[in-house]
Amino acid sequence: MKLLIGISYNLDVLCLLNIFTADDFYTENHQEVFDAWYPRLSDEIKDKMRALVDEQGNAMLSPTVTLFVSSLVDFNTRNLVEMLGSFNEMEASMNRTQYTFSKDAFDEQFSRFKDIYIPLIIELEENGFRAYWQERWLPKIQQKCVEIESRLTDFDMDEVLQPFGDIDNADCTIYLCAFTDPLGIKLCGNNLITDIRYSLDIILSNATHELFHPPYKYEIVQDAVQTLFNKPWVKEAFDGQSPNSGYNTMKGFIEENIVEALGIYLAVKLGAAIEPYAYFKNHDGGSHVVSPHFYKYLCESEKLRTQSFEDYFIGFVASLA
Repeated sequence: MKLLIGISYNLDVLCLLNIFTADDFYTENHQEVFDAWYPRLSDEIKDKMRALVDEQGNAMLSPTVTLFVSSLVDFNTRNLVEMLGSFNEMEASMNRTQYTFSKDAFDEQFSRFKDIYIPLIIELEENGFRAYWQERWLPKIQQKCVEIESRLTDFDMDEVLQPFGDIDNADCTIYLCAFTDPLGIKLCGNNLITDIRYSLDIILSNATHELFHPPYKYEIVQDAVQTLFNKPWVKEAFDGQSPNSGYNTMKGFIEENIVEALGIYLAVKLGAAIEPYAYFKNHDGGSHVVSPHFYKYLCESEKLRTQSFEDYFIGFVASLA
């Protein structure tokens, strides 16, 4: 597996959706673009964005729409508005991925595309946002690409992934964007979005993290997931997490805890200067309380290639009894 670098205007624009919710969680590190462009949006779009956040219960909008768009062929070069309006093509392309969505879930997303996202993007581009991005942000992205691209060849991904035989070893493209912080965002395939503000170590941990979504076949491990979730200290962390963490189901919360540990484990093995337990304590407000336990299990009970990840995970849960 090679780690490659990509630049994407389309993905960067979609990352703005989180910022244009006006939630401090997203605007904090993007005040410049928020102050310059949010006032130019129509009151109608602002009202619809606020209503959408209230309906959803959090301001995390970009991950789902970027996932959908990244399922399309040539998504990086096609017109973004045209792609968001290609509902039948997008549904068919998503159904060819490992991600499953109900018909109602597709309809809900496509309604957002039509009623909110497409009009918002049209307003931005009619006011010259593409030229602004190319002048103000593209040089910064290109500079970051130069900074890290030569370093990526130092990392032997195939070696560290060897125990995880079920992982797709196709090349991983890391799209460097200006507006994704504080997130790393998983795309279709072995691809992801990360932010130009991050150090190489954090970018590496984003890449190793996103490779594992989803880490297991849920139908095989669902009893173990439920057992883990039923532990009082896990339930307390789930209930106390920030709404903007985005893990509003038991299934998603446990998966993120496991993937968080896996990503840090591999990043450290690759040489990233990350102190794992300090990272877990601070990341997402320390809500990933399972991650340090699973990281310790990874270090002390290294997974064999011949063992399925499902069996390995079930063994981990049993070890906590």
